[in-house]
Amino acid sequence: MALNQNQFGITTLAGTLAQASGPVIEGQFYDASASAVITAGEFVCIGSTVRPNVTKFIKGSALTSAYFGVVLTDPLKDSFAVGEKITVAAMGCQVTMTASALITAGASLQYAYDTFKVATQTASNTIVGIAMDNSTADGDLIRVFVFNKAISGATGATGTTGATGATGVTGATGVTGATGVTGAGATGPTGPTGPTGVTA
Repeated sequence: MALNQNQFGITTLAGTLAQASGPVIEGQFYDASASAVITAGEFVCIGSTVRPNVTKFIKGSALTSAYFGVVLTDPLKDSFAVGEKITVAAMGCQVTMTASALITAGASLQYAYDTFKVATQTASNTIVGIAMDNSTADGDLIRVFVFNKAISGATGATGTTGATGATGVTGATGVTGATGVTGAGATGPTGPTGPTGVTA
């Protein structure tokens, strides 16, 4: 929320820097849609930047996006258009954020890009920070220690080994071959008569 000259009270808003214990970086908001806007309290990712151009920050598009930091409040502007300068609190800073449900202090947090709220981290969603306060309901403001860590999904359990297949049926014994035919050889010729013995 932009401030005016008659506003004397201090109101904590999403995107308020609670403690500058980490880097605060200036960059430029970028989006493929020229009419897009971004507001304080939104997490952003680093966009495609080519040196020596200014760092470009873009909106995330999933619970698993590579979130980098939080857009901080500005006393003069409620929102920022494409191409405008934004200030981003990065890892180590503590920033006021809006919770979406009950959160316990110390819990790892994920960021919902469509509601701009934080919740207790689940599954393989990107961790964007650590809750520094408890929240009791949707809409509560809590301090978040900015900490970004993408997480790979857990490897599924190895399936059990399948049952051993049944032993195959033993093949039938082969038929015994027929006995071979007996050879019919011809009778050999009669041998010659021996010589007559000598008379004594």
